[in-house]
Amino acid sequence: QLDDLYLIALVHRREIKSLRDLTAEHLPLLRNILQEGKEAIVKRFGVPGSQLRIYLHYQPSYYHLHVHFTALSYDAPGSSVERAHLLADVIDNLAMDAAYYQKRALTFALRADDPLLKKFQEAGRL
Repeated sequence: QLDDLYLIALVHRREIKSLRDLTAEHLPLLRNILQEGKEAIVKRFGVPGSQLRIYLHYQPSYYHLHVHFTALSYDAPGSSVERAHLLADVIDNLAMDAAYYQKRALTFALRADDPLLKKFQEAGRL
């Protein structure tokens, strides 16, 4: 069923753990993921790139860089603005500033029972 299409592209380079690790050096990799991912999905599933939401999470659910490809019609968990960063925007931001994600403040939502929230509270960061 294509209405809830949800695919993930895993990056082979294990040292790239999250959005925070990305720099302009990674632009060829990111552009390749965007292009090849869209081409593979249209070839295999017949869903054009214009009907996909392609994004990275911050904070990610696991620290090994991966990119989500979902059908626009699917309201996937974590695809909201607070957590999802569109891959096309990530590419544009890094093209403008090589260290964009090392400098940028990134807002993200946490559940009340999230252990990370407790660590922020204990550190006086909230």
